[in-house]
Amino acid sequence: MFRLKNTGRRGRHGSIIATALVILTCTTLKSPGQGCIASRGTGMCLVHTGLHLGEDLPPESGFQVSAAYRYFQSDRHFRGDHEEANRQEEGSQVINNSNFIDLGITYAFNPRYSVSLTVPFVVHNRSQVVRDPARNILGRYDTQSSGLADVRLMGNTWLLDPVQPRKANVLFGVGVDIPTGEKDVRDTFQVFDSGSGQILGEERTVDQSIQPGDGGWGLALDLYSYWQIQPRLNGFINGSYTVTPEVTSGVPTYRGRNPFEAEMSIGDSYLGRAGLEYALWPKHGLTLSLAGRIDGVPARDVIGDSDGFRRPGYAVSIEPGVSAMIDTWSFNAYMPVAIYRNRVQSVPDKQFTETTGTYQHGDAAFADLVFMFSVSKSF
Repeated sequence: MFRLKNTGRRGRHGSIIATALVILTCTTLKSPGQGCIASRGTGMCLVHTGLHLGEDLPPESGFQVSAAYRYFQSDRHFRGDHEEANRQEEGSQVINNSNFIDLGITYAFNPRYSVSLTVPFVVHNRSQVVRDPARNILGRYDTQSSGLADVRLMGNTWLLDPVQPRKANVLFGVGVDIPTGEKDVRDTFQVFDSGSGQILGEERTVDQSIQPGDGGWGLALDLYSYWQIQPRLNGFINGSYTVTPEVTSGVPTYRGRNPFEAEMSIGDSYLGRAGLEYALWPKHGLTLSLAGRIDGVPARDVIGDSDGFRRPGYAVSIEPGVSAMIDTWSFNAYMPVAIYRNRVQSVPDKQFTETTGTYQHGDAAFADLVFMFSVSKSF
């Protein structure tokens, strides 16, 4: 992601700007969690803001188009930070296979200000078991969802003028998350009927973790800060938070054991990254990176109530990455590997506990690792 050239300070400055712009847009997508912690968007680099690769300084204006892809399989269940290994041993684990494709376009009005539009698509498959009243496993079946997810429009600005050579700067992003994704996709579930003793098909809304959209508007906030440690080495801090003032989407969950989980919640989400990047081969922009990463959904939102069903929690990961730039093309690949996962107690969990006196703490399935790739072209 660096564009270092043997052109002195100006060349180094231009490459740092390119790096920062690419990284900022890694976190402009909503709900970057893993597995049953509701996941939307690729959670990775889509676009940088109109820089023409190979130039020492950013242009006055310009377009960039991008495509990004993310895939993971989540099948390891956690309640708190305790893994419920018995789920895999008995074959009852939920298995989410999730694919995210994000198409983006960015326009830089000038080196300091830009705007970007992200149009995401999803393809999900969720495998789960059907049980009898005695909790015996009778079989396994799949539900699916696919289509357009929630579109996002972002505006970005540098705190300091990036045209002036600097060894550090801060980039802010503010935008809106638009509820264009379908929030109530339905599929056929297999349900045991006690009266007939048979497994019947019943149409229901699919699980929250594979719904393309969440049904609510969101305010997206991004921050990226870099500092040059050495000519080929950058440190960076990157954060993103999506605020969702609405409470529930009105979509039924068909979860009968806890009455406080009858409807799906519209929850906030966040992502944080911090690490180092090193330009291994400056001529071709070949850069290696290593970062610590956290993805999560909080139990309580910043604004508004937090009622309704959600699986709050977070995953902490080590994220190695590699990037390259060839002419006007940029390529980025990352693979976060989870080292700690925690499904925290939700508001409905606490409401049920307080009302009944019986402790409630739901679980969630997490992924071990995530594959992410993006390609972009500047014009």
